[in-house]
Amino acid sequence: MLGLGYVQPNPDESATSSKSKIVLRSWGWRTKPISKPCDFCPKSMAISKAIVFRWLLDVDKLWATPFQGDGPFKSTELWASGEGAQNALGLLPTEERTKVLRFYRHTDAKLCLGSCLLKRCAIAQTCDVPWTDVTISEDEHRKPCYKPADPAKKTLQFNVSHHGALVVLVGCTDERIRVGVDIVRMNWEKDYATVMRDGFEAWARVFETVFSNEEIRDITHYMPPAHTSQADEFRAKLRHFYVHWCLKEAYVKMTGEALLAKWLKQLEFRNVQVPLAGQEGNGADWGQTCRNVEIWFHGKMVEDVQLEIQAFRDDYMVATAVSRIDTALDAFRALDVEHDVYPSAR
Repeated sequence: MLGLGYVQPNPDESATSSKSKIVLRSWGWRTKPISKPCDFCPKSMAISKAIVFRWLLDVDKLWATPFQGDGPFKSTELWASGEGAQNALGLLPTEERTKVLRFYRHTDAKLCLGSCLLKRCAIAQTCDVPWTDVTISEDEHRKPCYKPADPAKKTLQFNVSHHGALVVLVGCTDERIRVGVDIVRMNWEKDYATVMRDGFEAWARVFETVFSNEEIRDITHYMPPAHTSQADEFRAKLRHFYVHWCLKEAYVKMTGEALLAKWLKQLEFRNVQVPLAGQEGNGADWGQTCRNVEIWFHGKMVEDVQLEIQAFRDDYMVATAVSRIDTALDAFRALDVEHDVYPSAR
């Protein structure tokens, strides 16, 4: 049984262990004892230390809407008539513009637009491709990537996630590296109403198809540190649940599978720690990073995958999964569309 008490994260903790016992391959799971850290690449190829870059884009105040009045609802059709939105949409090919405009609510359309722009910017900048020549391919799991027609040119493995008002992208130009990312925003008000009606355990058990029995037990029996009110206790338990969710989503996305994967309940995280939140508005948006989560699959520890989760402001968390533990992860970089994205399209 997992330890169910609160574990205080260490701000300086880092991924440990370089001896791999189980390897997650891009085409599925396979357990295989190995004696070297480079089982992912062909034996004849030495791999230099790859770097994973990570970007964040806040779309909340981007592409101002031309609405008047105080109504809470704004349609995508009206939003797209604004000058800022039209300029940004004009940078996308027809099929991607259509995808953005398919959303009914403009908040969802903005996230999709931000995601499309980040993917094109990443390919253009890291692979030295003109914006108009950018194409997005798919790997064997139908996961988006960049594969140029000329095999001598750079490729890009990347993954994107968005929630709330934020879009994140992680990428690596080493085609042997698989990456996954997930961002979640806690919806305190919505979840609080449901938990108060049904109880936290009943609410958490709705997700039994995603988590192992031990993970469900860890989530439902989690005892947060000292709190001053029932609301504080709820927020702490909810943050702990979303750490589990975010980690699993990022890991599964790295494999190219989905949360409907048949082996999902056999993938288990232990020693799950809750990163301390950041503080919006005082230059400390990014909170703590936790890296010492244990990954288990079919009862055996997976040691050849790098996994971490970081808090952002008070209500976001971002998890990153990388298929090699010797891969360097750049710190997240907040992008400005005017200075960092649009120049790549000109």
